[in-house]
Amino acid sequence: MTVTIDVPPSQPAEVIKPEGDPGGADTLAEALHTASGRYEEFSDEAARIQWIGGWFGDAADSYREATAEAGDEHAAMGTTVERVGRAVTAYADTLRDLLRTYDEQVERKRSLDDRRTALIADIGATTEATPEVVAALRERATELRIDYSELVTDHDDLQRRVREAEDLLRQAFQAGTSLDAALSDDGGIPQFAQDAMDRPGAPGTGATPEEVRDWWEGLSEAEREAVVASYPELVGAADGLPAGARDDANRVVLDDDLATLRAKAEDGTISEAEQQVLDNAEQAEQALEDADAFEDPITGERPGGVLYLYDPGAFDGDGRVAVGVGDLDTADDVAVFTPGITTTMADTTGYTGQMMNLYESTRYNGDGSSVATLFWLGYDAPDAFYDPATLTEGRAEDGGRRLADMVDGLRASRSDDPAHLTAIGHSYGSTATSYAAGDFDLAADDVVLVGSPGAGPADHADDFSVGEDHVYVGRDSRDFVAVLGDEGWIGKGGLGLGTDPSSDDFGATRFEAEDVDRSWHRNTDEAHGSYLAHDSESLYNIGLVVDGHGGDVNTAEHSYDPWYDAPRDPEWDRDPSSGVEGESRTRDQG
Repeated sequence: MTVTIDVPPSQPAEVIKPEGDPGGADTLAEALHTASGRYEEFSDEAARIQWIGGWFGDAADSYREATAEAGDEHAAMGTTVERVGRAVTAYADTLRDLLRTYDEQVERKRSLDDRRTALIADIGATTEATPEVVAALRERATELRIDYSELVTDHDDLQRRVREAEDLLRQAFQAGTSLDAALSDDGGIPQFAQDAMDRPGAPGTGATPEEVRDWWEGLSEAEREAVVASYPELVGAADGLPAGARDDANRVVLDDDLATLRAKAEDGTISEAEQQVLDNAEQAEQALEDADAFEDPITGERPGGVLYLYDPGAFDGDGRVAVGVGDLDTADDVAVFTPGITTTMADTTGYTGQMMNLYESTRYNGDGSSVATLFWLGYDAPDAFYDPATLTEGRAEDGGRRLADMVDGLRASRSDDPAHLTAIGHSYGSTATSYAAGDFDLAADDVVLVGSPGAGPADHADDFSVGEDHVYVGRDSRDFVAVLGDEGWIGKGGLGLGTDPSSDDFGATRFEAEDVDRSWHRNTDEAHGSYLAHDSESLYNIGLVVDGHGGDVNTAEHSYDPWYDAPRDPEWDRDPSSGVEGESRTRDQG
């Protein structure tokens, strides 16, 4: 009896590689951004020389009219060239993704072809075609046919995405090729992108994070790429969008800022405010380079960096920024860290290093769950210890509101796959985090306060949205800021910003957070800033909380204020550990 086994053909005949060089596209984008800066410089100069003292009459009027017109035209062309440059930047990023997908499909086809060759060989080597043997071979052939079919479908999708990306780039160039387009209300934005932004739920319309998420999910791949390229500032700041989309958009704006402002700096035409924006942009650039190069300590893979928020000119040049380490869209455990006073975008690189420390601690001492850590500077932190804003809670309240909104957006973007989320606040940032959890229903699972001058509106851990059992506090006994909060029946005369969360009256879980260096100079800002330092007690315990195992932290006795004496901290006399067993083996970020 003849037995037939239908072996599927190898499909597709060839995996077609997308054409183009992302590096070349980046070079073109940089040239366009530089050209945009030149147009802007001309417009600024035209405004400066428009009025010449002592010159009046018809000729002077004609001169001023012509100068103003030329300035307006150059400003409009600068905006249009900038938008084309952003489209090219977005295309370069898209092309990188397409090439990665191509490489994956080439590998899939190679694996399927190997399976096909092995199947044919096994069929040819079969000497006894028992029903069981035939059934097994036919099952392998069926599975192979299904896998080839899926590859063909994915390959067709890849080619469609290639065509859409190229069409979008062509539209961007066509929309920006004339002065009329530059001077139009849309400034040369492709109609494709404008139509997408006119739909309900688009960023900038006052939509809720959930509505923004639904809007995004209703867009095609091409429409998403179009709005990222044409409206990157709106997309990059939109709560409810995936972190990956915000990262794509914010990197487009970052690349634009770097190229345009560096060109101005080279020409000597950069203003003081623009120089501050450039300094902030370069901090974000360095932080992203560090985060992108970071390797997971367990797998050795690079989880990648995320530019979740980028607004380098905000708060009179202090800037707003959020840089993540790991995939915020998929990580099982997510930590959001809010810093305190004196923090500006100038500190972005250093805090990103601390996020690497926290990532490693969580992975080393965790249960194998995936991790993402985020440095979030989305509020206007007070400028210094002597800043009057430091002595009040106004900015902490505003920061708490902004933090709660941001977390709501992160939650909305992952409504079908919620992460275990820990909100960590340091110093004045702990007071902001307390406002988020106490007054604005922060959608976190756990809250960690370290180096806290006070818990703001909360008198007790149970006032927080996460509940008493999910509030953790770290306080170095030599930290001069963390002793300012009120405790006991007398308090400290309003020196701090609410109740000391490490005190017995507050009811949080206090963990060990001492530094092994007990020399006198540790009673300074060094102790206050060491909570995420390499191989510290604090870092170890915070990592456990982030991993969802707060019950395993090494607990410390609470501080207390007896009515008959000064406040006391039992941790003052304990010998700290330089390396808790199983503690994070993170490298020192300096």
